[in-house]
Amino acid sequence: MYYDSKMRRIDFPNLIYQSVAELMADEKIQSNARLRVRIQFLRLLKSGQVTQLKQVALIVGITPKHASSLWKKYREKGIEQFLTLGYKAGSSRLSFEQQAKLLTKAESGFGSQREAIEYIKREFDRVYTQQGVSVLFARLKIKAKAARPMNVLADAGKQSEYKKTLPGG
Repeated sequence: MYYDSKMRRIDFPNLIYQSVAELMADEKIQSNARLRVRIQFLRLLKSGQVTQLKQVALIVGITPKHASSLWKKYREKGIEQFLTLGYKAGSSRLSFEQQAKLLTKAESGFGSQREAIEYIKREFDRVYTQQGVSVLFARLKIKAKAARPMNVLADAGKQSEYKKTLPGG
């Protein structure tokens, strides 16, 4: 049996308000895999098939610590919050207008991603990590403009003349 912090046995079937039939129906229609695991978690505890959080964690494929935090979330916040994921996929910290302004600035080029991070913080009051800027630049198709090495003895005039002799040049 699972015990709370005061070493009392927890009666999961009586503490879960939804019926097994409701949970089973919700589980079948749920398209999000993470939420389906959460519903299965509750259904197994409600049905009495499993009496410990460690057991249900093994069955649904989560860690015992995660099972404990899920149970706490269900008890404190209810089923609506329990079935809400805490992230927004594909959301950007910058608005479309800010992204357009960043693209305009990127045409003249940034010296480094560090410079881009500082620009974003200064102009838009948003904090980005190096990895975050890297992902943002990839999504906006901003490529680094790096100076190419040049031989110190190279003569630009001779190179231009040479290029004119090439086919298609």
